[in-house]
Amino acid sequence: MGNPGQRPLLPLVIVHQEAAAHAQHRVASLLEAAGAAPAEARRLIAVIQAGAVEAAHAEVIEHDADAPPGRSAPSDAIWRGAVEAVAGLLTHIADRTVRQAQPTAELSRTLPPAPSRTPRRSTTMVDSVGEEQVLRVLETVERIFVSLTGYTQFDRDLSEEILPVILKAVSAEQQDGYVSRLEAFAADKRERLARLYALYGPGGRFEDRDLCYLPHQPESLVVCERLDTVPRWLDSVWNDEIAAALVLDRVTQYWRFGI
Repeated sequence: MGNPGQRPLLPLVIVHQEAAAHAQHRVASLLEAAGAAPAEARRLIAVIQAGAVEAAHAEVIEHDADAPPGRSAPSDAIWRGAVEAVAGLLTHIADRTVRQAQPTAELSRTLPPAPSRTPRRSTTMVDSVGEEQVLRVLETVERIFVSLTGYTQFDRDLSEEILPVILKAVSAEQQDGYVSRLEAFAADKRERLARLYALYGPGGRFEDRDLCYLPHQPESLVVCERLDTVPRWLDSVWNDEIAAALVLDRVTQYWRFGI
């Protein structure tokens, strides 16, 4: 039983999240294939998301006068205050959604759009990644993951199964220095990674290990780094060998739009 003074948690309703993650990933891929820079694709999707939030804001405002009948003046003020609080929060969410996508989009305007996300320089593909390299990367991501989450109950067997696959999205020329690259990425994105794990990882508000196990696993660090670097290449090697396309779609959604 809960403590008498403990406030009950509100029910979390997630109906369209999976379809939305898949749709946004699909739209981003189509925009990039049409020649849009990845940052511009993210900005356009963010603007659409913000518009949907503002539509919800308008509906909330319409309920300003819909307090239960027979209310007293104090309860009427409480109702109005609640409506204003929710409307204000939705306004903040809409603004934040666009603002988080804007800096990258502004930078993209100063650079010529890349015709393809496939890496152009030093990109010898690898058919397999040696056990020694897998263990080096695994030791690194475990150390960083634990430092960010304090969580040690991850599935190491699963890590050893997934890492050799996603490391195929690292070129032969970059394999030797990849541990250093990961450490630099983790240092640069530490706050963002911490938010990702705090929301969707162990004990996170939106954790759902059954539907998306990666935020509970250290190799998610490699997935996020590759999503920022070669998303199509990662998508290709993942879908070729791992029968969990929606897991990658969800993590893509979380990393790009969910924090």
